[in-house]
Amino acid sequence: MSARRGIWLVAYDVASPKRLGRVHRFMVRRGLPTQYSVFLVEADRAAIEELVGALARLVHPKQDDVRIFRLDPTFGRSLGVGALPRFVLATPPRVPAILRRSPRSNAVADRAERG
Repeated sequence: MSARRGIWLVAYDVASPKRLGRVHRFMVRRGLPTQYSVFLVEADRAAIEELVGALARLVHPKQDDVRIFRLDPTFGRSLGVGALPRFVLATPPRVPAILRRSPRSNAVADRAERG
């Protein structure tokens, strides 16, 4: 198991409003909400395993669906109007700073994506 930190996408579909509220409150403390029931989490694999265990205790295995994917840091595409600016990265929980790239580096990245 790799100890490297990475960005993880956590998405869920919870059938019960009561469980949905519990899962949402749990995830808000651990990740950056990007859409309804979709969060970005910066963590190492051990922390994700703990997150999976905690979520397993909150959801119903036959009625709810939770998906967790590690995102490839070298590849990213966005179409349409996003919930977050393109330069925002996920940060660890309870860290107020949002890491940003300069507008110039965004322009360079935009040209590279189109070219």
